[in-house]
Amino acid sequence: MFQLPKTNVEGKAKKKNAPAVSFTESELDTLLSHNAIDQEIHQMRSKGLVLTDVTADVPDAVRWQTNKGEELNKLKLEDARSEKPWIQDLLEDFVTFGLSPANTKDEAKIILDNLDEQLRTQEDSGFGPDARNYITSVRKELELLIENL
Repeated sequence: MFQLPKTNVEGKAKKKNAPAVSFTESELDTLLSHNAIDQEIHQMRSKGLVLTDVTADVPDAVRWQTNKGEELNKLKLEDARSEKPWIQDLLEDFVTFGLSPANTKDEAKIILDNLDEQLRTQEDSGFGPDARNYITSVRKELELLIENL
């Protein structure tokens, strides 16, 4: 009978390559700062890589805030044991600083700036890394929205 040749089933583990460049935390903070990002965007615009500015209006801001409120409500329902009290605090902030389509752009900017300030306070309140990561991402979205209003 025919027999297949024995193969080496152990295989060799691939070596994990170290990243080509490693940064310290302070270097990353500098590279990812708002000023550095703004400078990169400005350079891209001057080179013609970014053609138009993104704009938003008050209904877009209301839609964003409503979607984030719904997302927080969903997170609250998933947190049946109330292990994440920061979700309730964020929900209250979104209700307190609620927008309406009747707001002017200036009013909307003021309300959203106040929400951003409150989120900054929540971010530094020590609820843990999950809360900090979530709030940081929400703040980034909010800052873009405010900038484009």
